[in-house]
Amino acid sequence: MMFLRGIFWFCLFMVVYSYAVYPILLVLLDKIFKVKKRPDDPMDAPGITIIISAFNEEGVIAQRIENCLSLNYPKDKMEIIIASDGSNDKTNDIVRSYQDSGVILLDFNERRGKVNAINDAVQQAKNEIIVFSDANTNFAPDACVMLVRHFQDKTVGCVCGLLKFVNARGSRTAELEGVYWRYETLIKKMEGKRGALLGANGAIYAIRKKLFTICPKDTIIEDFIIPMRVLEKGFKVIYDPEAVAIEESAKHIIHEKKRRIRIGAGNYQALLLLWHMLNPLRGFSALAFWSHKVLRWFAPFALIGMLLLNVFLCAEPIYKVIFILQSVFYISAIIGQTLSWSGIQIKVFSLCYYFVSMNLALLIGFIRFMTGTQDVAWERTGR
Repeated sequence: MMFLRGIFWFCLFMVVYSYAVYPILLVLLDKIFKVKKRPDDPMDAPGITIIISAFNEEGVIAQRIENCLSLNYPKDKMEIIIASDGSNDKTNDIVRSYQDSGVILLDFNERRGKVNAINDAVQQAKNEIIVFSDANTNFAPDACVMLVRHFQDKTVGCVCGLLKFVNARGSRTAELEGVYWRYETLIKKMEGKRGALLGANGAIYAIRKKLFTICPKDTIIEDFIIPMRVLEKGFKVIYDPEAVAIEESAKHIIHEKKRRIRIGAGNYQALLLLWHMLNPLRGFSALAFWSHKVLRWFAPFALIGMLLLNVFLCAEPIYKVIFILQSVFYISAIIGQTLSWSGIQIKVFSLCYYFVSMNLALLIGFIRFMTGTQDVAWERTGR
């Protein structure tokens, strides 16, 4: 039984440390070891190329282009590239109608996946700073100004902005995503202050073109791999919540779950591609990678282990209490799911459901990665 107890407490430690202790540790580090504020003085605007990957985005692509054209950034220093990954609707025709405004269409006839569209688009970009975004995202007017100001520091190689979710018509997930993203934003701020932000959000981030590394053609989550390669080269990856992008939330948690399954499969692929970043000699970057990512990626297995082992250990009072707490939590998640189907949202139940849904998506992602059944090409999330 001692062996089972040891495994149980190790599983509990993995989950509690990654989700609760590590964020507290970051706050304490920030208070004890102050990081010098980076200069954000105005600088000469460098040339930027905004790259937007698109697949069958006829419903939003015109609005997205208009948004880019209206940004508060010198037009003579801004290039806009739409990389159409095998679109077979009106997306390409809509983009072509903006060619007189300088918008460039890269029409890739074969659908090969977002990462391959990005690989090719970056090679054709003419400017020194690449800004990546999505077709269903809108930038705040000063978003690009906020991003590029950090590149006056030669040690900065990548900057990620803040993605805000708003409710789509009929959406019931924006509030939940908002809670999760506020939590994630705290962690990103703390990691970003130390130049070790792990990955980026594909909706809004920028890198120096010279630091871009072509991703393998089967890469699933390129917006994690690309910034991590920058960090690997010894440059800082930082976070700026003042560079804002806005995106509609998924209409239902189930739609968000599909996206998370894909990300989950990509996480395990990323672990194989970036295993050397786990080396403790890399300092804070390794600590962050272990704490914020790797332990979370294996949290589904820890949660299953805790529940199963708890059954065998219930004879002891402390394990009986923990089993009851676990049971209440999972029952709450089931209630949250049921209420979600009925269009009702009670936060405590919905948050339990959201947490379980995230970890279930990770588990399914692991299975898809191990069986090679996760397609590189992405599917549009229902919004």
